[in-house]
Amino acid sequence: MTNRPLRSNPVQDACLLILTAIALTAAVYWLRSVLIPFVVALFIVSGITPILDFLQARLNVNRIVAAGVTFALAIGGTFLVGMSIWLSMAQMSEEGKLYRMRVSEIVSNAEDWLHENVAERFEASEVGERSEAAVADLVGEPEAAVVPVERQESDELLANAAADLRDQLEAFLRNAVASLSSELFQLGSTSIVILIYVFFLLLGNLSGYGENTLAYQVDRQVRSYLFVKTMISLATGIVFGMALWLFGVPMALTFGLLAFLLNYIPNIGPILASILPLPFILLHPDGSLLWMVSAIAVTCSIQVASGNLLEPKLMGNSADLHPVVILLALMFWGTLWGITGMFLATPITAAIKIALDRMDVTRPVARVMAGRLGPSSNESIPAS
Repeated sequence: MTNRPLRSNPVQDACLLILTAIALTAAVYWLRSVLIPFVVALFIVSGITPILDFLQARLNVNRIVAAGVTFALAIGGTFLVGMSIWLSMAQMSEEGKLYRMRVSEIVSNAEDWLHENVAERFEASEVGERSEAAVADLVGEPEAAVVPVERQESDELLANAAADLRDQLEAFLRNAVASLSSELFQLGSTSIVILIYVFFLLLGNLSGYGENTLAYQVDRQVRSYLFVKTMISLATGIVFGMALWLFGVPMALTFGLLAFLLNYIPNIGPILASILPLPFILLHPDGSLLWMVSAIAVTCSIQVASGNLLEPKLMGNSADLHPVVILLALMFWGTLWGITGMFLATPITAAIKIALDRMDVTRPVARVMAGRLGPSSNESIPAS
């Protein structure tokens, strides 16, 4: 009697996959305080491992010494980033009064402009009111009976609206500074945990896997993506910050650093990097209209050139993910892990896609994630 292989039930497999996905999502969410530093450390180690391998292979340095040198370089990079943020925050606190004065000036100018337009609108009605007053004098009625009620109500509405707008803008600036300071403090405390993870991961051997193993495939693709993305983001941040500095925009260093970091978020990051300096450009105490238009046009052009010319040419489809899948991954991981999840969305999704491509049951899902909806071809990674 021969044993027949058990046939898989598609409905049962689909139900198991859905339940597994729900369970994993819940676990990833509830364990985010532990998983986020660890995953960030994994990607950092994947990016700096070539330095470790170079020290070992080319210079014959002991692994512990090579790990220590690589770890010191990572600490140095973190220190430079922290110093640049601290200097920018100090500059923001010094120039906060100037920006609040600029907010009041803009609101006052807008209020004057509205008053002038309202005055023109009610000019005809005032002429009619004077005529009514003259008729009232002729018939012996009191002169003080005619009052431009609509004009008074409009002036009061404009004054109240201008005061509310001024208060809201000043409150927005204060809350933005306080929120940014809180986020930076939290980032600093988390960075210590990440560095501890990085040090112990460097002591291990993450590159000693065979070429057909899942760890090797994930590490190779993620490393390639991170290297090219980092080079493009670094160039974008430097050019973006230098452009703002040449225009005399305060906190150019911070905005250049943010442009570097936000460039890791596909599609959405460059837009945010272009929007962030706008209040400081529009509220610049000495900024003219031509200066504002030029600064906005140049900074936006840098982001457009980086996102639509440089990245497609150098990166191609290194993540092997469809653009719609990347957008969905941004929303999914952003919901679970916040802004950190948006930074990690693309490499995490690329790693998940590689893992799904190694199993027959989930291989169709991996093909959909890559945007390959046609007939299956023999291009999957062999299972280890």
